[in-house]
Amino acid sequence: MVCFKQNARKLLPGVVAFVLLFTSGCNYHGRIKRGIYKTPPFDDKIAASVMVPSDKFLQQTFTFKDDNLTPIHSYTFRVNDGAAVAAADALGTLFSQADVNEYRFRRQYDYIAELEYKVTEENDFYSSLEAEDGFLWVRKYRVPKFHTFTVLTLRDPHTRLPLIKLDADRVSYLEFNNTAIGAYWFNKLTFSVLFPLIAPVYTSSAGGSIRQTLENDLRACLQQMMKELEENRLLFQPGVSPAFARNDRRYRPFLEKTTYVETPNGHGTGFFISPDGYMITNAHVVHGNRDVRYYLYEDLPFEPRRAEPPFRYARVIKVNTSRDLALLKAEGTFPYFKLDADRSHYQTGDAVFAVGNPMEEFWSVSEGIISALKNENGVDVIQSDVAINRGNSGGPLVNKKNGNVIGVTSYGYKNAEASGLNFSISAFEVKRTLGIDQPIDEEKLLREEIVSRPAAPRKQSALYQDVQNYVK
Repeated sequence: MVCFKQNARKLLPGVVAFVLLFTSGCNYHGRIKRGIYKTPPFDDKIAASVMVPSDKFLQQTFTFKDDNLTPIHSYTFRVNDGAAVAAADALGTLFSQADVNEYRFRRQYDYIAELEYKVTEENDFYSSLEAEDGFLWVRKYRVPKFHTFTVLTLRDPHTRLPLIKLDADRVSYLEFNNTAIGAYWFNKLTFSVLFPLIAPVYTSSAGGSIRQTLENDLRACLQQMMKELEENRLLFQPGVSPAFARNDRRYRPFLEKTTYVETPNGHGTGFFISPDGYMITNAHVVHGNRDVRYYLYEDLPFEPRRAEPPFRYARVIKVNTSRDLALLKAEGTFPYFKLDADRSHYQTGDAVFAVGNPMEEFWSVSEGIISALKNENGVDVIQSDVAINRGNSGGPLVNKKNGNVIGVTSYGYKNAEASGLNFSISAFEVKRTLGIDQPIDEEKLLREEIVSRPAAPRKQSALYQDVQNYVK
């Protein structure tokens, strides 16, 4: 027994060393290298300078778990720095000058180029029957592949208006190099006895294979976008307007009362009903969040779902999911719509229009007439032929004659059998359901909110942590 304890003390440092070697060898941290884009330049370059902002890239990583050798292998790659340099190298093949620089220096360049780069893991699963010891066993195999998606946007550095937006994607299967394959089979043949020694070699070589795959896919996407950009080089000729300017003078008073509403689950539209920031939208736009992010017409141009200002948030005050209505509260002073709750003013054939953000086509207007008035499951709805698409939800349906809101655009039918069937919840129903009138009785709403407040507050969405992630 004494001899055993003495031997155990001698073996303990070796066991600890093996454990440390094991744990350190099972994780890989890398980054996309600089200088991966080595395509020859185009024959005739554009005499203009382009900047890829280095500090507009959020700290992005891609993590991949590999269970070929052991289920705890993890590979993490930083992609922001290498992707920015690769984009600048690609643009340098077409423009006379292309640099990576801080965003504050953008006005020293003719254009700024923003690259959105995202990699997701996908898997193909296969199964086969294998005979062993007189039994048939079903073996399942997972074949990993990476989906790379890129968006390149060139903007005017002064107005930030987009000049052109290009996208490309690529899906590639992961192929390990010979060293990783050799380490894998050596581990199999030795029954994992030497696994702590093999793990670092396998992890390093496998991580190199993954990085090589990511770099090849990014390079292929950039090559595709650069070819399209070269075919559109006429956009960069002197005297060409950087963008087709909006001409919204006629409808601008209505656009300024309407908002773009954003949540982690999607987007929609809202509109103000009081000068102090009370806002109406659909309950399915709010989607159970405690507060939402919103933009104003004056914030154009902007990129949704980005961690950059303006940071505007509205608190959810009341929600009625069965009638698909929600009341929000923003801080500030705003122009607002008047709700027309007199049902005698809703007449079939009256001209109406909707303001919204369908499919992220910001602040667009669609026009039509009231087709019918009806009651669906106890809810007053207005049927119209005004186009309502995804993103219009929660926006105002406006009476063209007097500019008052008579409904909240909610949903529409579009299929092989029907079109032009679009429905809005009437303003009468809005006032009846939410218990509001104009002007807003804030004390009444506060009492109702306190009474109806849940015991456990809803979790604030991760989207609204973007202030901390934003880099000026």
